[in-house]
Amino acid sequence: MSIVIGVILFLFGLFTSVMALTSNTWAFADGIISNTGMLAVLLLVPVWGTVFLRHKWPWAPFIAGALLTIGWGDALLLLIGLFHLVIRASKRQAIVASAVASVLVIASTVRMCLSPVQLNPFAIMFLPDPEQMTNLDAPAPPADALLAITLVTIAAAIIGLGISLGVGSLLRRTKRMKAVETIAARETQRNDSLSAQIARQSERELLARELHDTLSHRLSVISLHSGALEVGGKDDPGVASTASALRQEAHASLEDLRHLVGGVREGTLANPSPLKEASTPPSLTSMRSIPQLVASVQSTGTIIRPSIIIQDVESASTVLDRAVYRIVQESLTNAMKHAPGAPVTLGVTVSADLGARVVIANPAPPTAQRLQHPRSISAEAGPGIPPYPTSAPRVGPTNPGAQQSLSSTGAGAGLVGIRERVAMLDGEVFIGVRDGSFVVEVTLPPFERQG
Repeated sequence: MSIVIGVILFLFGLFTSVMALTSNTWAFADGIISNTGMLAVLLLVPVWGTVFLRHKWPWAPFIAGALLTIGWGDALLLLIGLFHLVIRASKRQAIVASAVASVLVIASTVRMCLSPVQLNPFAIMFLPDPEQMTNLDAPAPPADALLAITLVTIAAAIIGLGISLGVGSLLRRTKRMKAVETIAARETQRNDSLSAQIARQSERELLARELHDTLSHRLSVISLHSGALEVGGKDDPGVASTASALRQEAHASLEDLRHLVGGVREGTLANPSPLKEASTPPSLTSMRSIPQLVASVQSTGTIIRPSIIIQDVESASTVLDRAVYRIVQESLTNAMKHAPGAPVTLGVTVSADLGARVVIANPAPPTAQRLQHPRSISAEAGPGIPPYPTSAPRVGPTNPGAQQSLSSTGAGAGLVGIRERVAMLDGEVFIGVRDGSFVVEVTLPPFERQG
């Protein structure tokens, strides 16, 4: 669109300049163009070519137009350059250009009004014979024609300056207002973002404080009591071993809680920085910590038959690394809660090319086997459906009171979490009874190998 307007201005301006040139006796004599006039017409082409530079370099048409105005009063190109300078130039440059253009246009208008009417380019509209434009010896036109020519000359100057200065100033102010509105909208968005960030920070602080105040004391008491039980049960190796395992788990839980609270407070839990990740202890949510997790569960007396093959851990994303660990952790916890004393088969295979596959299986209680149904035990079941009734008969000799207390905790949230993690990673999951065993089978897609 800008090019089309430029072409129109070029053609119209070139025509008006040639018409204005006819009022000069050195260019036209007796209606015939002279060699000097022909040269002037040829020079008008590159001079008006500066109109295409009006957006990027508005000083070019302004200076070229000033030369035309000084030469024979042709101020159209000067006014075009002034218009774009008022819109785009700095305030100081716009003021200087406005002052210079006003002086040149006023001086040119006064000169044309005082010069013989034959030298006024607007006289062609009122003279009966166009040949009078270049003939100074021709009789003067009537008084009313002289008055009309003078009024048209003054009106053209006023209208030209008015449009260039008035409309240019209006567009400049509009452009400035749009810039101010854009800045204001950006600042408003920034303030809203900061307010939301402050609100989230306050929520994280409150959540971190509640986590610490609620769990830290209880875990510390468990650690102290288990330490005392370990010292007091030296005569019974089984009791001492169980107490030692309990104390170690409580201590590890305190460390995990400390890092969890720090991550919640700083907002780095979802996307930790490399520095934060490097400082995280191995006991926290990593595939590298699965052997320690298995050992800690085995220390409680649970029989686990593990098969763990993990490769390309350094290429796995933090989300995948944590997801595999949490899936194994939740599955083992579920097995200990609902089938205490029963052996657990654990298979973990991870590689960049094949992805991750986790299979945890334990014998299902008879009640769960009788209630087996494809939709109620598969991954398609709703998140609120437990794998099997918590009141089902337990397998193995355990403390009935402790067993009832453990199995009554939770509401299937661990299995729901497994489904959510797998769905987030576009994997596949099966949770249910298969061939007399309760199975958690997870398959995650391959991930990119680094290097």
